Amino acid sequence: MPNEIDLRDYFDILIRRWKFIIGMVVLAVLAAALVTFALKPTYQATATIALAPSTVSISLANQLPPYYLMVDSPRRLPTAYTPAYYIAILQGADVLAAVSPRADFSVAADGNDRALLRITATGGDAQNVAAAANSFARAGAKRLQQLIVPNGDDVALAQTKFDDAQRALDKFLLDNKISDLEAALNALAPEKRQALVQLARARDLAESVYLDFAREFAKSEILADSALRPTVVPANVPTAPVSPRLTPNLLMGAAFGLLLGIVGAFVLEFLAGPPRK
Repeated sequence: MPNEIDLRDYFDILIRRWKFIIGMVVLAVLAAALVTFALKPTYQATATIALAPSTVSISLANQLPPYYLMVDSPRRLPTAYTPAYYIAILQGADVLAAVSPRADFSVAADGNDRALLRITATGGDAQNVAAAANSFARAGAKRLQQLIVPNGDDVALAQTKFDDAQRALDKFLLDNKISDLEAALNALAPEKRQALVQLARARDLAESVYLDFAREFAKSEILADSALRPTVVPANVPTAPVSPRLTPNLLMGAAFGLLLGIVGAFVLEFLAGPPRK
């Protein structure tokens, strides 16, 4: 059959030019090896920040759960507490300014566990990239912890209200020369007795609110520094570069040399013309 004859002719060409094909493979492999050894090696090291899951959990519309919230009180939550929120915080100028040594960084949430944030440093020195990744992770964890530490503004405001109520009551007692609150309730005129009761109730309410806020503040401080504290899993010093990689480069060089050799064999055969009989 003509097709069978043509196919056999192709194999005959490859057999006749096998030295050329092998030579091209060898040259391509040698070139790949030379390029690989000539290129400066690049290393990567990855440190991990493990966020502490809270007992509070939410599910946002058009988002995929789960979400890990690093606070104990819902009223302290940002509007979008997702992995993207954490990544934006980690990429802030204040975190990057605290990182040493410098390197190229990438920050991403783990695909299987959104409570894990991966910080990958890339550079030409294995020791430096590991140190940079760990420095970034420590600075990032410190910044994230600042988000969950209560600032105490509500406690200070509650204490101010309590102090104002106490001063108002003390002034009333002083103006009316009252030393015994219980006895004064029976001795005062009805109008002053009512005013005294209102001032005492306002003072007691302000004190109760202040104590509630103070207890919540103390609890939040303890949680922020213990159960909700981000944990850093440090990066190890890489033992092998991510690029250039000798074995893949040699395989690609061999494949390219083989392709080039086969194409070159047919080109040489075409240029040589039909074989003489």
